[in-house]
Amino acid sequence: MDPKSIFNELQDEIESGQLAPGSVLKQELIAERFGVSRQPVRQALNQLLGSGLVVRRPDRSLAVAILSEREAAELTELRAILEVAALEQSAPLLTSPLLRKAERLNDELFSEYDPLRIEELDHQFHRILYSGCKNTRLLGTIEALRRESRRACLHQKHGAEERREFFEEHAAIVAACARQDVSAAVEHLRHHLTQTTARLLSMPTRDD
Repeated sequence: MDPKSIFNELQDEIESGQLAPGSVLKQELIAERFGVSRQPVRQALNQLLGSGLVVRRPDRSLAVAILSEREAAELTELRAILEVAALEQSAPLLTSPLLRKAERLNDELFSEYDPLRIEELDHQFHRILYSGCKNTRLLGTIEALRRESRRACLHQKHGAEERREFFEEHAAIVAACARQDVSAAVEHLRHHLTQTTARLLSMPTRDD
């Protein structure tokens, strides 16, 4: 297996939560797992280090990165700016069938308990919201930021209150889109991202 394949596999496991924040990555164990020497593993880990998904600890070992509160705040701020821009472009083009699909996803999210499934449903919901946006570079950047924030969100416990907040904020966005009130839709989205997402990303954290 080549370094790129090892990198892709480990990246997917980090972003899906299979490798939890703080997990130590040992070259010898990874090499044994993939049936390769340490050289391609070392190259893959260096790529992960460069991407920010992995950090070097004081003892020189590598571990899955944990977002600090400052990093989480910066990430949330960027997401709010870009996702609001995408919704402004998309909202006038959202059809009734698309909005009904968003409502069904939101209903399913409210009744779900598994953090991984909640994150997947939330992702699908937001992709529908932005589906009318024609700026592919903007959408690609949003996807990258969502992948980064996913690492923290997957490790949060979503109780009844948190799910209700997600549901109500999503419902407000859909309702505003349905009545073609783009200004209200983007304000609801901005609140959703800066309040709910910031709270979810505030843990786990590491010291700055």
